[in-house]
Amino acid sequence: MRPHPAFVNKTIPQEHPLGAFVLKMLTVDDLDRDFQAVTMSAADIRKKYPNNSWPEGLTRDGNLIDLAWHQREFQARRSFAWVIEDGSGTYLGCVYVFPSIAGEQTADIMQWWKTGVVADHDDFEDRFSDWLAGPDWPDLEYRPMV
Repeated sequence: MRPHPAFVNKTIPQEHPLGAFVLKMLTVDDLDRDFQAVTMSAADIRKKYPNNSWPEGLTRDGNLIDLAWHQREFQARRSFAWVIEDGSGTYLGCVYVFPSIAGEQTADIMQWWKTGVVADHDDFEDRFSDWLAGPDWPDLEYRPMV
């Protein structure tokens, strides 16, 4: 599998600190905690992304397939998904970067937080946006999914 054209000469870290947060590549090893977080947060995710049916009907096996896909896409530098953790490794949510496959110079950003998590979401978004604007990332328009 070839990298997305914008990422041919870029290596995006599998783990990256962002102030009080740590991003870690989402992998099949996260299955149990991810499935628990997604299913308990499904109503909030659907409220934030009403045009997206995910995670409606998600099963544990389906989630395993999703995680394997995210892991492979990340390794191939085609799209990127991380678990958002705090400094103690607590699972707070996920953030995704989906570069356009239509040849546009854009990438969609999706993030969700585990229901009940108390975290400074604005601080996370500022730090994540600053990172995307830095030298690790290609010059694309990074836009939030709606």
